[in-house]
Amino acid sequence: MDHVVIAPFGAEWFFWNILTLFFILLLVLIPRNKSDKFKSNCTTFFALLMAFEYVFIQSYFVYKGIWTPQDSLPFHLCRLMLFNTIILLFTRNQIAFELLLFIGMVGGFHSLMTPELTHGSDLVLLIDYFLVHGGLVAAPLYCIFVLGMRPRKMAWLKSFFYLQFFVAVVAIIDYLLGANYMYLAVKPVVNNPFLIGNWPYYIIGLELATLLHAFLVYIPFYLKKSFSPS
Repeated sequence: MDHVVIAPFGAEWFFWNILTLFFILLLVLIPRNKSDKFKSNCTTFFALLMAFEYVFIQSYFVYKGIWTPQDSLPFHLCRLMLFNTIILLFTRNQIAFELLLFIGMVGGFHSLMTPELTHGSDLVLLIDYFLVHGGLVAAPLYCIFVLGMRPRKMAWLKSFFYLQFFVAVVAIIDYLLGANYMYLAVKPVVNNPFLIGNWPYYIIGLELATLLHAFLVYIPFYLKKSFSPS
């Protein structure tokens, strides 16, 4: 299936990213200083929105005849983190929060900066792409500023090691299905400075970039000594 790349800093890129930024700000700012009940209702709404989005887009793939096991299963990093987001919002699980903060948010941000759509680029698919990846950025910020959650010490490194479990499992799935989930088999076509060399060298570059980004996200919490006790 042909992938569609939205050129960075073009009119379409600006339109969808500004709309996504507005969505993120609304999610984080509206419930921030409201009552606990209002926050709880917003959290449930956010979780249900992400769950509905996944069910809807899978149904849409089938309806359009573009569902394939090589492209449509939830094994790209951002789809895995979408499920992680739903679990986090329903349970406030600490590990789920840290995975999303240090891994999912970074992946979502880079996907917004260098969009690559795997099923085409009609209006529904564009909304799906930017809603999912915007949600991955919004959810950890929501947990920090609305729910008051904080990572534990050294959680950035632990989250990176947890990620390797997903990488190993998805690599096996790619091999069995002839797929390219998490772009472990074929290099993405987007222009990203962290994609260095061909297979498998670009994977090493992405791993190092992920580790670096996770550490950078950790720094503000380290400087403020703002950690979860457990």
